[in-house]
Amino acid sequence: MVFWILAIVVTAAACGTLYYAAVRQPVNAAADTATNAHFRLQLKELDGDLAAGRLGPAEAQAARGEIAREVLRLQQEQAGRGGAGDRQRQGLLLAIAATVIIAFAGYAALGQPGLPAQPLAARTAPAPELDLDAAVARIEAQLAESPDDLRGWTVIAPVYMQRGRFADAERAYRRVLELGAPSADAQTDLGEAIMMARGGEIDDEALALFESAAALDPEHVRSRFYLAAEAMRAGAFSEAVERWNELLALSAGSEAWVATAREGLAAAQAGLEGGAAPPDADAIAGMVEGLAERLATEGGSIDEWTRLVRSRLVLGQTAQAQSAYDAARDAYPDAAARTKLDVLAADNGLVATGADK
Repeated sequence: MVFWILAIVVTAAACGTLYYAAVRQPVNAAADTATNAHFRLQLKELDGDLAAGRLGPAEAQAARGEIAREVLRLQQEQAGRGGAGDRQRQGLLLAIAATVIIAFAGYAALGQPGLPAQPLAARTAPAPELDLDAAVARIEAQLAESPDDLRGWTVIAPVYMQRGRFADAERAYRRVLELGAPSADAQTDLGEAIMMARGGEIDDEALALFESAAALDPEHVRSRFYLAAEAMRAGAFSEAVERWNELLALSAGSEAWVATAREGLAAAQAGLEGGAAPPDADAIAGMVEGLAERLATEGGSIDEWTRLVRSRLVLGQTAQAQSAYDAARDAYPDAAARTKLDVLAADNGLVATGADK
């Protein structure tokens, strides 16, 4: 009997509070706040895409117009809901009454108020959140049982790259190519994994993969970038000029990698005019090393780190570019401050091996 009295009192208090809140307070205040925050976040992401070159000015303007129309539509809907307050309150009373009746009737039929409480130790503990290590281990276990699971290899290969497990990434990307149809992306992914597993050096197999990817897709940027950088590193300036020009012809002019390609073209043209090596090759190398040493000891701006990574890429020093990118991420853990650098790194096959704060 005591249980039912307490249940009635608690239910009445809860229903009264709910009705009072619905009558006295605007029921959509929190929703308005959340909606405004949502649209502000959309506009912020839109500005980020525009700055990173993922959207053009015309596309960004059209997207802003669409967001404005959506805000206006919601405002009109909220204004139309103002005259429906009385009907909502009546409906709320009916809903409260129905909830009370159903709850008491259901518990009377199914509940067991006399059942003793269960000890805390005997209760089922909530399942822990699955972290990345556990997810990787789970996928690896599935692949051990089903080694021909193309989807599993496709999922885990980039995770290996992101975590710096380049030998595992190489093995995974080989399976992707063995099990699936060849594509420019898949061949370039494997070439990148081989290159990183060899300390950043492009060996004959990686070079052949990049050449095959470029032949398979004449508009494939990543593979052509590696081919141009390797021609620069090898001192084949005539070939480098041709490859940089081919690469730039594929751009719209706003991509993050365009500045790197233009610097590479200028260096290749200087080398071609100077013969065996660019006239200022030693000076350029000295400037890059000097910048790297200063940033390592004294630190610097994010623009200086970006310039160092770009210079390493132009010189074909992929491993050094990766090291510089890692150091820049340590110096600037906030991803919002590294937008241009992260885009440059992603477009040129560099991987983020750490976690942002």
